[in-house]
Amino acid sequence: MNPLDGVKNYQVFYGHPTDAILKDMQNYDLVIIEPLHYTKAQIDLIQSRGTKVLGYISVMEVATWNTGLMSKLQAGDFFTRNGQRVHYPEWDSYLTNIASTHFQGLLLTEIQNQVIAKGIDGVFMDTVGDIDNEHLNNPTVLKQQRDGLVNFLKQARAKYGDIAMVQNWGFDTLETSTAPYVDGIMWESFNADTIKSDAWSQNMIKKLQAVDTKHSVKTLTISTRQSAESHKLAKDAGFIHFHEADEYVNWNAGLVTRTATIAPAPSTPTSTATSTESTVKPAETAPKTETTKPAETVAKTETAKPAETVTTTETAKPAETVTTTETVKPAETVTKTETVKPAETVTKTETVAKPTKTPVKATTPAQTTSSSAPKVADEKKVTSKKDEKKKKHVKKKAVKAKKHAHVTKQDAPKGKMCGKAKQQTAAFFKFFKL
Repeated sequence: MNPLDGVKNYQVFYGHPTDAILKDMQNYDLVIIEPLHYTKAQIDLIQSRGTKVLGYISVMEVATWNTGLMSKLQAGDFFTRNGQRVHYPEWDSYLTNIASTHFQGLLLTEIQNQVIAKGIDGVFMDTVGDIDNEHLNNPTVLKQQRDGLVNFLKQARAKYGDIAMVQNWGFDTLETSTAPYVDGIMWESFNADTIKSDAWSQNMIKKLQAVDTKHSVKTLTISTRQSAESHKLAKDAGFIHFHEADEYVNWNAGLVTRTATIAPAPSTPTSTATSTESTVKPAETAPKTETTKPAETVAKTETAKPAETVTTTETAKPAETVTTTETVKPAETVTKTETVKPAETVTKTETVAKPTKTPVKATTPAQTTSSSAPKVADEKKVTSKKDEKKKKHVKKKAVKAKKHAHVTKQDAPKGKMCGKAKQQTAAFFKFFKL
C-alpha cells in the first residue's frame, strides 16, 4: 500500500514554524518541511490529527556552507568531469556522486538523524533531477548514477521499512529505474498555460499515469501561476496539486480547515503510518464545505464542472458522524453530504460552482540573500533544451533569494533548494558528528 493513498492536499514549507503554523498544518493530509527546524514534539503535534510529514534531504548536491557534511565527504563522493568537480555558482553547491557507497551511507545517516529519530513519516528527496540534467548525454555515466540511486533506495527500504519516499523531478530516471522503490514524484512548474500547449508535458502526463498504474507512484504537482486552471488540470490527470506563489518561504494559512480528527497509526522506524489514507472512514458521515479563492488552489482537491452532480453508492457499517469543514477564501463553494446508516446505501451528492474568472497570481520579485531554495527543473521542455536550462537557472536563483529574504542575522542558509536556514545552536550540526 502506498503511504500517499488518500492524500488529497498538501503544502510545502521550508521556513521556521510558529504555534499558529503548527496548528494550521494539522488541517492538511500532507506537509513537506525542513526537518532541521523541528523538534520531535512539534512533529508529534502536526501528526496528532492525521497529517503526514515528509522531511527534506538533497541527494545529488551538497552546499559548501554545510561544513559538517562537507568535512565528511571523500574525494569519490564528488562527481567530476574532465577531472574537475561540477560546481553550481548560483547555489555554491557541488554535484555529488550517488554511485559512491560512502556518500550513500552519509545520506542514510541523515535520514536516521533527521527523519526517523523525529518520527517523520518519510523523505522528500530533492535534486534527483540532476541525474537526467547532467548525464543524459553519457549513457555509461547515466547508468552508473541511476544504479547508485537505486542502491541507496534499496538500503533505505531495508533499514527504515515502508517510510514514504518522494523524489523531485527525474522523470526519465523514475520510468527506467526508481519507480519500484519510491511512492511519489514531484512536478514543479505545473502551470496550465504551459502544460496544455506543450507536447512533451502532455506525453509526460500519460507516462506518469502509466507508472502510477504499474507501480503506484503518486504525482504531486505545484503551480506558480493560473491557480484554478492548473488545479483542474492536475485533478483531471489524477495528480495531487498545490499552488505556491511564495516559493515555499511563507506558510499559506487558512487554505484548509479540518474539524474531524483522524487518529494516526503509531510511527516506527520500520513502518509508515497510514492513518490518512482516507479523510472519512467508510462508515462515517462527512458533510464538507470548501471555499476557494480565485487566485489560490484549494489544497483539498474536490472540484467539478458547473452544476455537475456525482452520485456514488456504497454499503457501510453502523454510522458514525464526522464533520469536516474546509475554508480557503471566498469565491467557490463545494458542498458534500454523506449519510450512512446500518446496512443501507450511502448517496453522495456534489455540486460545484465553477469560478467566474481566471485568476493569475504573480510572484513578487526575489530579494537577494545568501540562502538556498528548491530546484525547479530537470528535464522540462519549453521551447528548446538550451532555453529551458537557462530559464531554469534564472528561476532557481530567484526562488533561492526570495526564500531566504526572512533569514537575516540570526539565520544562515541551509541547503540548495528549500529555503533552509541554519540554526545558531550547536545542535544543528549534531547529526553530522555522529
